[in-house]
Amino acid sequence: MKNRLLFFLAVTVFILSRATAQQYTLNITDVQLREIYVKGFVLHQDRTVHIKAVGAGMKMKIKRRRSPVIDRSHMFAYAWILNSHTREVVWKLDFDTSKPTRGSRYLREFDGEVHLPAGEYEVYYYSASPLWIHHVFDGFFSLGRLLDYILSGDEDFDEFQDEWGILVEGIDGIYTRQQVLEKIQQQQQEAVASIHEVGNSQYIHTGFQVFREGTFEVYCIGESFNNELFDYGWIVRQEDNRKVWEAVPEDARYAGGAMKNKMWRKNITLPPGKYWVYYLSDDSHSFEKWNANPPADPFYYGITVFARGKHLPVKPIQPVESQQIQPIVALTRLGNNADVERRIVVKETTQVHIIAFGEGRAGEMFDYGWISDNRTGKTVWKMTFENTQYGGGASKNRMVDEYITLPPGDYSVHFVTDDSHAYGSWNARPPFNPTRWGITLLPASPHQKPRIQVLESPRKNGLPGETILARLTHVKNNERVTKLITLPETTWIKIIAVGEGDWDEMYDYGWIENAETGEVVWKMSYENTRWAGGARKNRMAEAELTLPPGKYKVVFQTDDSHCYGHWNARPPRRPDMYGITVIKIK
Repeated sequence: MKNRLLFFLAVTVFILSRATAQQYTLNITDVQLREIYVKGFVLHQDRTVHIKAVGAGMKMKIKRRRSPVIDRSHMFAYAWILNSHTREVVWKLDFDTSKPTRGSRYLREFDGEVHLPAGEYEVYYYSASPLWIHHVFDGFFSLGRLLDYILSGDEDFDEFQDEWGILVEGIDGIYTRQQVLEKIQQQQQEAVASIHEVGNSQYIHTGFQVFREGTFEVYCIGESFNNELFDYGWIVRQEDNRKVWEAVPEDARYAGGAMKNKMWRKNITLPPGKYWVYYLSDDSHSFEKWNANPPADPFYYGITVFARGKHLPVKPIQPVESQQIQPIVALTRLGNNADVERRIVVKETTQVHIIAFGEGRAGEMFDYGWISDNRTGKTVWKMTFENTQYGGGASKNRMVDEYITLPPGDYSVHFVTDDSHAYGSWNARPPFNPTRWGITLLPASPHQKPRIQVLESPRKNGLPGETILARLTHVKNNERVTKLITLPETTWIKIIAVGEGDWDEMYDYGWIENAETGEVVWKMSYENTRWAGGARKNRMAEAELTLPPGKYKVVFQTDDSHCYGHWNARPPRRPDMYGITVIKIK
């Protein structure tokens, strides 16, 4: 009898406890514009919950490709529920699943049952004034649509704001906003690397080291529209400076909210090594201040890397520059018309970290840096448009952040700027870190003490090579200068030529021809030159080639205007090199 009584009491307590658990009700009310509200709840088992949500929206015909700020759910006051573990949206108040209420033009209501599996959930609410300039005009001004909107009613969009909110019934427990945020922060702290809650005009990076090959999940939320990236991330392997993952428009998924909110989520396999995680944002629409509806997972705005293997040994790495490590070379805060260099002697093979900010547009760089080998004259690294990223501010601000390995040798670090848009004299918005305008070399590791000697760089008429076979420079108007060179053996040469040309045609140019056969073995053409600074018609060619033994004629020819000492437009950056120089490379 006693056992039966105990059993009955246990069953009764269990039933009452379950019934009590189902009485919890989560409420989000009294919402204000442009505030993200969040609470959480837990379900101990799969269950159907009751949701009542009231929001606001207006469905209009919109061409999404023209309107990055619209929300495809057509709502400007709405709620959604996120699975705390998967970070996926499990329910959302949108126009199509809600009904009009109270005869309002904008008010929408959902009142129904939703079945959810056991787990923890986050409930969000957000509202903002509707972006009618985009919704009504579809990105283009339309007087007809404006009049139609004005004449269709006089109800204010926020007339029923006091009714906006969400209620969730039949849950086993409630988390406050603070508790939800603490759980999110704990997830981010347990991740391999996490850059989150990113604001406007930020460039952030962090690192980690992998000791055993494993699987990692990349979770990135940013901004992208019409195949352009505005807020995005990427991951680089330090050893070979190779991108192992990057956010690209074609891989993006809709992240909720405005159409421009995008999400990238992928599992990748990483071998042992050191990795750097980067995130870059432009000057608008971020966690700092949304200029349209935010993504569904706003507190993860940025990039986070999770380890998906059990007992995967990983160690965080702190960026060198954040530890106030002394740079090897810092040619920064450079103004207009700068032409600076620093000589370094590398004693042993050393990996260095390069950070450079410059100016470039349409595939061409105007303010840029490079590293040259002083023994051979060869460029061993160069800042090109292709290896740069957007640097924040104006679109022409470009930046490099990468690692290279320098073998023992004698090098020069260079940086040049043109006559506009540089530190202290911006003609457009500066980059997010204007004081770094120029080039900086840092140790690759905070524990590294590189055996590199830094020297002032005396120029040998601006030439880094040791053996000059021909130097035909300082050439005047209407000149044709030549020099005969004899090569007793197969020889590797470097050619540096500065001349004049535009519209695919050269006016002052050089070439090399076989002295015995007259065959031209190299010629300066518009296609193989780049801008040389100053006037746009100043062109520079740099080439390397191997010549067999024999006699060769080096030639440079000018027309009747714009030459050394008689410029009719701005001179090139290196006027002393106007002409052609041939250097023997050892």
